[in-house]
Amino acid sequence: MLDENTIVELVKRGVVSGTFRRLQPEKKERIYQTAVQLFSEYGYDGLPVDRLCREAGISKGSFFQYFPSKTHLLEFAVLMFDDYLARWVAELRQGETAVFSRDRLLYLYQALVLNARLQRSEQKFYLFVTHALDHTGVMLEGIDLERHFREYVREIVERGEKTGEIRGDFKVDLTVYLVSTVIEAFLRRQFSGRRMPLSQTEEYLISFLFDGIKAGIESGIRR
Repeated sequence: MLDENTIVELVKRGVVSGTFRRLQPEKKERIYQTAVQLFSEYGYDGLPVDRLCREAGISKGSFFQYFPSKTHLLEFAVLMFDDYLARWVAELRQGETAVFSRDRLLYLYQALVLNARLQRSEQKFYLFVTHALDHTGVMLEGIDLERHFREYVREIVERGEKTGEIRGDFKVDLTVYLVSTVIEAFLRRQFSGRRMPLSQTEEYLISFLFDGIKAGIESGIRR
């Protein structure tokens, strides 16, 4: 279900109305899920309000009691989805039990990329917001999943440098940036349907990070 504290903040910002906040949780969830599905399918310009209302089971009059405009509906969907992503990464951090940095990064990669719990419509919505939204006339801050796990990666990298697992002759900020960028690139590729050969990708990724490209290639050749 949607986080009610986040909805209260959206009321204060004028994204949704107090009338929307007072709806039953199931109805708010249905409107949100419908918005995610339809925006991911038709984009912003291709989704009429009438269709959203029909699919969500609300009247057009009710829609404008809940949201000032379609742009506000999109902003609502983006911010609620971003909140969900933040909570997802927080849960991953709590569930991680690995000791070594190599295993911790592998856990993060597998959880985000290989075992992502997002539904297909949510994956498509993520791609829409991070790629297609720039091509619409809507000015919104998009979703940056990377920022949610960047501090997680920083914690792993800093610990790895202290224990000697990760080379310490590069700046931490640069290492964190590159590792986070690579993981999110793999994530977007998975969501777009351009999947990698999973039996080798994670092995090579971790090998490149810890052993260097040459060591990773030689390791692959020896096999």
